[in-house]
Amino acid sequence: MTYIKRNIDRYLEEWKTSSIRKPLLLRGARQVGKSSSVREFGKNFEFLLEINFERKNSDVAKGVFARHSNPQNILL
Repeated sequence: MTYIKRNIDRYLEEWKTSSIRKPLLLRGARQVGKSSSVREFGKNFEFLLEINFERKNSDVAKGVFARHSNPQNILL
């Protein structure tokens, strides 16, 4: 499948080169290419952790965020 470039790609590159980069959270309308953009962007990194709360099997991930409200604990 061929990747279609999107406006968000520029923002993802800015995030990547920022010296104060923080965890990235994407939200938006359904079916606009968020997941495709992140997966394509993820090819720039050795590792990519994708947590998709819209998927039916996301209960484990949701549980981590429900138990820990402190971002530092979540990242650990």
